[in-house]
Parts: sequence; C-alpha cells; structure tokens
Amino acid sequence: MLIASCEFKLYLPGASTLKDKRKIIKSLLQKSKNKFEFSAAEVDAQDYIQTAVLGVAAVGNDYNYLQSKMDKYLDFIESFPEFLVTNFEVTIS
Repeated sequence: MLIASCEFKLYLPGASTLKDKRKIIKSLLQKSKNKFEFSAAEVDAQDYIQTAVLGVAAVGNDYNYLQSKMDKYLDFIESFPEFLVTNFEVTIS
C-alpha cells in the first residue's frame, strides 16, 4: 500500500475577509473530493486572509498511478482563477 500526500500553498488575491477565503476554499475542497475522491483539508494559515495551505491524500498500490493522479490534481488546482499556487510538495511512500 502506498500513500500519496501533497501540500499546496495558495495565494488568494481576491479575498478581502476570512469569510471570502472560507467560501473559496470550501468550494475548492468540495470539488476536489467529488472529482478526485481525495481526502482534502485546509491544514495551515487559517487566520491569514490571502493565504491558504491545503493538504490532500490518496491511497493506492501503484506509484505511477498515484503520481499521475497528483499531477492531474495540480492541473485542476491551477485552472481556478480565484487563486494562485505558490508552492506544492508531493510525497509518495
């Protein structure tokens, strides 16, 4: 069994309040869970208005499959105009 995890740091230039930020992040997390069947959550920077840190995880038995899913997820995340991905780190073990 292999576990793939990824941490994404996002910049949300359009968020002017924590309520704006929560709305954007909640929508993204729901779309992520529906489309990719990943476990996903905001894991850090909850009190910063224009910064979000998300963690996602998936389980599988094929390294290449998990790497491919994470690559597709990164493309999915980068397609949203509401924020920019400033950093990400994928770990598969």
